[in-house]
Amino acid sequence: MRKDLLASSLKAVKEGKSASDETSPAPRKTSGVMAVQKGLEHLSSGAPQDVDTALIQDSIIKDRFSVSDGLDDLKTSIERSGQKLPVLLRRTKGAERPYEVVFGRRRIEACRQIGIPVRAHITDMSDHDALVSQGLENAARLQRSYIEQAVYAYTLFEHDLSRDEVMDVLAVDETTISRMLGVVRVIPDEIIRAIGPAHDAGRRPWLQLRELINAGQDTAKVLKQINMSLPSKDRLTTLVKQLTTSEQPAKPEAAKRSIAAGSLRIERSPSRLLIKVKGKNTDGFTEFLDERMDSLLAEFRGEKK
Repeated sequence: MRKDLLASSLKAVKEGKSASDETSPAPRKTSGVMAVQKGLEHLSSGAPQDVDTALIQDSIIKDRFSVSDGLDDLKTSIERSGQKLPVLLRRTKGAERPYEVVFGRRRIEACRQIGIPVRAHITDMSDHDALVSQGLENAARLQRSYIEQAVYAYTLFEHDLSRDEVMDVLAVDETTISRMLGVVRVIPDEIIRAIGPAHDAGRRPWLQLRELINAGQDTAKVLKQINMSLPSKDRLTTLVKQLTTSEQPAKPEAAKRSIAAGSLRIERSPSRLLIKVKGKNTDGFTEFLDERMDSLLAEFRGEKK
């Protein structure tokens, strides 16, 4: 529901309407949702401006690991059809550059590489509201992978957003938030960054990796097992398979020995006893053992007691 509301609000901004003109069921209104609604109202109040990308500094928090994923396709789209959706900037005070991106990092980078100004709405916004607005806009656009979402959620908590606000920002429930935070708190940041965003991998392999790391895996050894020549998703799944295999205890080799000058060969493991008989001197030995098995087993049990 929160996601639908934001999507309709963004659509209204694009069409030059007020976000309040769109009718949809009201979500649970935390300060985060109300802040982004206010921001969208600001967006719809005026036309976007062309801004030189050299005047824009990056946002406080990186909402994804890299802006380069799929950037060539975005550049081609902008070159052919223009920039369809404006970015949101906020004014800075005392900074080297006059503007800071709230959301739209990939669009800004695409315009920067093409060599054209970026179309942007500009507003005044607090750190708190900027973070909430950034998260909600990107959650609606569904561009982050699971681990990017998890790292972003963890970072929002570090910047003093409440649990309810983070849930609204990412449009997820409390169980999902708890799992995400568990992944980021257990898996060292060096391992997460080495694996990368792992798009389309989903949450399951990350949860599996969390359990494997919890079991006492050494960070340096894990890093050495990450195959950096593989795509990010394959780095993750391959690493989980390797660590899962190494976690399984090796099966003990069967003890083997020969007796009676090689006439009997015995192979023994915890769950198996194999006796191989060879030579005329041992004819009938297997029948001899078979007849005494019950008494041998009773003797064994008696000694254990």
